[in-house]
Amino acid sequence: MAFSHKRVYLIPLDSRPVCYDMPKRLAEVAGLELGMPAPNLLGHLKKPANFKTLSRWVKNHLFENDPLIVALDTIAYGGLIASRVNEDPLETLQQRVQGFFQQIKVDACYAFSSILRIPNYNVDEEEPAYWNQYGQALYQYSVQLHETGEAEAGDIPEAVLKDFMDRREKNYALNESYLSLLFEGTLDYLTYCQDDTGPFGLNVLEAQHLSQQLQQRKLENAHIQTGADEVAACMLARWMVLQHAQPVKVYPFYSSEAGRHLVAKFDGLPIETVVEKAIRACGAQVAKKSAEADLWIMVHTPEDRQGDHCSREQATVQPEQWDEVQKVLQKALQLGKPIALADVAYANGADPRLMDKLVSQFEDFTGLYGYAAWNTPGNAIGTTVAMGLIRLMAERQNTFNAQAFCQLMLIRLADDWLYQADVRHTVRQSMNGNAHRQAPDEALLNVLMADGLFLLKNRLGLEKQSVHCRYPCQRTFEIEVALK
Repeated sequence: MAFSHKRVYLIPLDSRPVCYDMPKRLAEVAGLELGMPAPNLLGHLKKPANFKTLSRWVKNHLFENDPLIVALDTIAYGGLIASRVNEDPLETLQQRVQGFFQQIKVDACYAFSSILRIPNYNVDEEEPAYWNQYGQALYQYSVQLHETGEAEAGDIPEAVLKDFMDRREKNYALNESYLSLLFEGTLDYLTYCQDDTGPFGLNVLEAQHLSQQLQQRKLENAHIQTGADEVAACMLARWMVLQHAQPVKVYPFYSSEAGRHLVAKFDGLPIETVVEKAIRACGAQVAKKSAEADLWIMVHTPEDRQGDHCSREQATVQPEQWDEVQKVLQKALQLGKPIALADVAYANGADPRLMDKLVSQFEDFTGLYGYAAWNTPGNAIGTTVAMGLIRLMAERQNTFNAQAFCQLMLIRLADDWLYQADVRHTVRQSMNGNAHRQAPDEALLNVLMADGLFLLKNRLGLEKQSVHCRYPCQRTFEIEVALK
């Protein structure tokens, strides 16, 4: 049985590689055509999408009965990061969304929308300008308000606090309005994204209120998921999994029993809960026994403290955990069981010692069904589950593109392991404290990546693949591993 459509459309969160290039490559893995607006029509950091030309693209493309995955943040605000600094009134945002759905004709519509985040730092790169001075104070105010029902503003100016609360109110009202689209059948599925969150805060409270409304209205075709940038990949996997006649089951292994219960950095939930939410988001079921699963996910956790490569915090990982990962991977390969690896001992990059061991142990990485370790644990776990399920479904439909999959694995390993866990720190050191004030050196980046890329290409059978790395946002936080 083939997929019901050979083409799927996506309107992504913005033009960053994880939002734009990764879903495109995942579709190629499955032998699908993914129709998307050109990157220059989409948002780029704080710059919103070009609404007029994007609307023209919608009118010219979304008039046939193909499935659609759409980031509602792009339709309403012009993008994820643009949503955090948007000044438009609620009525304007709602009119954009209403006008969009009046224009399109699709077979199925999977939508996702972000709950406005509250990051715990004083940096305004992706937030309103006052975040540079009051970001941490606003985070603490939000946590206190959620935990106790009242909070002291402290040194936060009244105008700043009013703007902060007004933005939250507007974002919540817009998200709440999407429930009507779900109820009337305009949306076939809706995901609310909790981007960069802790256990407490107004964003967590808003998610709880939305969850209560879903339950009260008995709307089962929606859920709330931590993360945001990986959700388009999860929705693509979901569409593919639901094409399958039988339920698809995923069994997660953990490198540490204690680690599976740790609250994940930037997700505010136990790692095990993040994993199970990702599996369900992708349309699959959590298997109770490994033998009954269609896909295994090996989740490498810390033992009792998660690290963070951006803040140079070390994770606590025991040597037996690396042995456990190797043992489960070897067992899967011996049994011919599809398996993917989610590496979340650290936030913002791989566990270097685990990857060193795996590179020395396995000469062929083509048997892995997925790998991710980027940014938040939710980002990495969602990506891993989506990769594994998309490859599995493509194999079952006889549409699997092995070369496209190896290329995607090369990108993830190069980005998440080589760059995020190692090279990024070296680049930042070379900038003498000016990483937030000047563009990083692209030539240096490619020199530092060269040896690792040579090794990875060998492990993936891509020896002749040409690779060039660049900084798409002219900052050290992320890179694009561009394949020629």
